[in-house]
Amino acid sequence: MTVLKGRRYRYSFLAASLLGTVYLMVEIILKYLGSEGLCRTEGCRIVAQQARFGDLSILLIGVFTFALLSVLAFLALRRDRPTVDKVVNLILIVSLAAEGFFTGYQAFRIQTACLFCLITLGFFLVLAGMRLLSGERDILAGLLSFAGVFVLFWLILPSGGAVPLPQDEMVLFYSQDCKYCQEVIKEIECAKLKIRHLPVSDYSGTLKAVGIEHVPTLLVNRGAQKLLLTGKEAIDNYLFCKPGETKPQPGAGSSAKEQGKDILKKEPEAPADNLLKSGKTSGLLDQPQDEGVCQEDVKCK
Repeated sequence: MTVLKGRRYRYSFLAASLLGTVYLMVEIILKYLGSEGLCRTEGCRIVAQQARFGDLSILLIGVFTFALLSVLAFLALRRDRPTVDKVVNLILIVSLAAEGFFTGYQAFRIQTACLFCLITLGFFLVLAGMRLLSGERDILAGLLSFAGVFVLFWLILPSGGAVPLPQDEMVLFYSQDCKYCQEVIKEIECAKLKIRHLPVSDYSGTLKAVGIEHVPTLLVNRGAQKLLLTGKEAIDNYLFCKPGETKPQPGAGSSAKEQGKDILKKEPEAPADNLLKSGKTSGLLDQPQDEGVCQEDVKCK
């Protein structure tokens, strides 16, 4: 009876690993076809942009892991293979430790959930549960690794260091000591644009987490378009005109959207939150300098 119950859990493990493989393959196919994918949350965009080689590299690693677990689980079902079981346990332990990193990053660094990542974590936890129920106590090491990495993230990056960015369509982060901020604010008021002004000090931790250390910075939150533009020149180009063009209003519909697309094509993407910025950076990218910026915590008159 115990043997049959153990085999039932092994069959369940095989089914869950195959389902995990299909889940990640669907995401890869959707990305290849140009879709946003299964996950539409802000956390998904941030995690995807932070990946050194793009989100596809993470997806391929995930597919390979689930597919390998599926093959090994199938081999273990055909006959008693202690070596195969040890390899399966080792892969799960490493995977759970990696999931501790991803989960801790979402909780204490970007403070927003990547739904796709959490569902993937759910698959690994289910697989770990199946192994435990089938008598594989080595998996406890994987669960402890997950908890340990997660707690280390909490110790190093406490959650109080950042607050969520506002959800307004456009927000200008400024400093009272930044002359360029005052110039941009004056231009916005003269053009009668509905753009909220917020002191950068209230969001310093959040902005630094995505590589923004200078003001003025304009947050653009228009549907799928998520931009962070840093520097007076970049903000002027987006709100008013590009060199050699007439001044379109940012609320003028398609012309403003086309302008945003042009900027996205010409400027490199920032590695977080699908955010775009130009001007000085914190060393994350080798971008051209924008003279119209000030360090957020330094007087710049």
